[in-house]
Amino acid sequence: MGNRKKSLLLTLTTLLAVSLTACSGSNSGNGGKDGASSPSATASATASASKSEEKGDGTGWDGQKYATPITLTTVKGIGTNYFFKTGETIENNVMTKFVHDNLGIDVKYNWVVTDTNDAYKTKLRLMLSSGDKMPDIISFRGDTETLNMLIDSGQFMEVGDLFDKYAGDTYKQGVALNPDTWLPVLRNSKKMALPILDYAYNDDMVLWLRQDWMDKLGLQAPKTLADLETIMDAFVNKDPDGNNKKDTIGMAMGFKNGFNVWMSDVSWVFGAYGGLPNQWNSGADGTLSNGSVDPAAKQALATLKSWMDKGYISKDSALKDEVAGAEMFTKGQAGAIVGRNWLPDWPFGDLLNNVPTAKYKAYPIPSGPDGKIGAPSGNPSVNGWILVNKDSKNPEAILRYYNYFFENWANPQPGSAFENGFAEGYDWAKLPDGTITKDPQKYPDLFPNYADRTHLVEPIYYTLTFEGARIPALYADTMIKLANGGTPETPYEKQTAGVRKKENIDAMKIVLDQKDIRMKNYFQGPLTDTMKQKNELLNKLVNETYNKIIYGQSNLDEFDKMVANWKKSGGDQITKEVNDWYKANASK
Repeated sequence: MGNRKKSLLLTLTTLLAVSLTACSGSNSGNGGKDGASSPSATASATASASKSEEKGDGTGWDGQKYATPITLTTVKGIGTNYFFKTGETIENNVMTKFVHDNLGIDVKYNWVVTDTNDAYKTKLRLMLSSGDKMPDIISFRGDTETLNMLIDSGQFMEVGDLFDKYAGDTYKQGVALNPDTWLPVLRNSKKMALPILDYAYNDDMVLWLRQDWMDKLGLQAPKTLADLETIMDAFVNKDPDGNNKKDTIGMAMGFKNGFNVWMSDVSWVFGAYGGLPNQWNSGADGTLSNGSVDPAAKQALATLKSWMDKGYISKDSALKDEVAGAEMFTKGQAGAIVGRNWLPDWPFGDLLNNVPTAKYKAYPIPSGPDGKIGAPSGNPSVNGWILVNKDSKNPEAILRYYNYFFENWANPQPGSAFENGFAEGYDWAKLPDGTITKDPQKYPDLFPNYADRTHLVEPIYYTLTFEGARIPALYADTMIKLANGGTPETPYEKQTAGVRKKENIDAMKIVLDQKDIRMKNYFQGPLTDTMKQKNELLNKLVNETYNKIIYGQSNLDEFDKMVANWKKSGGDQITKEVNDWYKANASK
């Protein structure tokens, strides 16, 4: 990296300024994992109120907590990265007790669902279609269509004034870094949901390879798609797992939900030819076009078909969503996957459980035949949204909740309650010599009542804001410091060093070294009028055509017929509406 090392240790402002020039606007899934926090010192862990919050404001808030506890109703999708101590559940655990004791907020779940196969999104949509009354708040990260349906239900309030009055300084500063933050939830200039902030670059992709297979077969790091094809061919045909069976595949992919997803991704293959599907890309003339019908997509489909024909990708890929696609890698079947820097934290632990001798390593995304590289990236500052019910008795409560985690958890101070993590015996423990460990497998006696000792129990994931609170640039700055051999000094840096694997740290360095490959989704607005009517039809048309071509059920020229059909079936009108929105709203 040479003289670029200094530039990689980015400040908060410059990091987000760069990320705004080339980031996608979607974000979903089990975000990269933080360290954790701790109710072991509840007396000192009191909420830091926003400067605008004063005692006696009529809401019962005394400056630190609600004097008389209030109830905040919500719903929850339990991710596959949620683990609980024996006897605890999402409704009753160390986090719910902590929030009650320190903020005077009781969280009540109207329903809880295990969030596999889009179960959370599906249940929300069923509530909408049934006209069910919504809870006080809904935290949502996922597809834009469902977010728009929630907003358009009319059950949620405009939150601009709420944000201005109650949001703390740290939260406001994070939101202000990205001028496009509010665009997805603006309706007639009104802000209809509160952004949940994320780490910058947290959704950027790298190529992960089974390094033990690479070493065994004497393979070199891939720089191009052609190099990667050589590697995948060896993974398929040279028995890398040594079981004398031809039962391995090259690349784990899952495109049941589309061709631009957050894990076991496919879109980077399209990026190797200059475009990304399922998003709106900017052309040389500054106008926006849909990447799914870009001529570059036809070349990518030809490549994917050849990979399917050669057995480099699984015949079941079209039946698997992102998580199921990743399981081909974690079960030891596939030798490669494209995903985010934090996959060593989850789900690669499952790979080591299934194949204890496995090794993996991150590599840069390879280039296409003409040297092009393109990959998606999430909104640089948004990890989801909070919608607040119009009928909520305490609409300000979620901001006081979020403020607390920004001021106390996001970057804890030395000697504070969260210096080592969230709770001793949950996500951290102290060894007899005074050092801190986050490894329940090595020290089971220090992590009592763990139902599953292969995973750390991290209560921070139980929060209403997914991972407590995240200051956008903190993660990348810390990871690069660690990658460059820096000594962790602050509590956040020490927690990060204690929980992050070397492979994760090295992957983040690759992300920042390859940050210019990211292709921004330039349409960040609500569904246009024609999208509301035609999106489902057009998406089905694209996905079915893509699958037929990849599986050899249609020849490549079917792509051109699909594009013509897409345009006349509403695509041209949507393109006009998208560009009209862009000219009127988006920052350039």
